[in-house]
Amino acid sequence: MSVLELRGLTVRYGHGSSAHQAVDGVDLTVAEGSIVGLVGESGSGKSTLGKAAVGLVAPSGGEILLDGADALRKRRRGERRPIQMVFQDPYSSLNPRMTIGEAIAEGMRGAGGRASRRAEVARLLDLVRLDPALAGRLPSDLSGGQRQRIAVARALAARPDVIIADEITSALDVSVQGALLNLVRELQRQLGLSLLFISHNLAVVRYVSDAIAVMRDGRIVEQGSTERLLAQPTDPYTRTLLESVPRFARVTEVPR
Repeated sequence: MSVLELRGLTVRYGHGSSAHQAVDGVDLTVAEGSIVGLVGESGSGKSTLGKAAVGLVAPSGGEILLDGADALRKRRRGERRPIQMVFQDPYSSLNPRMTIGEAIAEGMRGAGGRASRRAEVARLLDLVRLDPALAGRLPSDLSGGQRQRIAVARALAARPDVIIADEITSALDVSVQGALLNLVRELQRQLGLSLLFISHNLAVVRYVSDAIAVMRDGRIVEQGSTERLLAQPTDPYTRTLLESVPRFARVTEVPR
């Protein structure tokens, strides 16, 4: 069963002759329990697509469906947010005045009383391989890699159907990137997560994804299983991206 379906998704900025079509009629499916990598150069429309899917940018056309139902209509009815997003910048995505525990608890639904919420925060911190004692600390006390793990825990707190990860490793050091990617793969296996993993880095996308979609100038130019697309790319732009990754560079696994 498909979890997230984008059908003819279009996002347009501006009006008339000066309008810019950031996303142009995209069809994309994130199947249940899978990681779909969305790759393309800066300005290709990847992040705009992700923001439209989560409701941060208004689409100009097309549909955003969860199990066949309009995802945006669900949000308008005040239901839980079944699509959560983890953003690129770990330093601006957390409120500097809120403790780590407060930031994670903010997204919880139906967690019960204070003791239940504390227990759930501790569980989520442990899930992303952080010390539950960090719940009382402020974001300024943490490294970029730790903050990004907190952002993942906060997204998981809402018990979403789909997580959209938008360039979540690009602001981190290479060694920290590897550890975070290993965490993403581990969480996907452990929880059966469905993720749309957005990145400009094909090596990163290759490492975590079951399927890959290649985006250029607002359109998907090619998509398919990771194995097929890397072995037999059909679009010249995909081949150009592959050639920019020496020997299909792999992300080195880093111990937790």
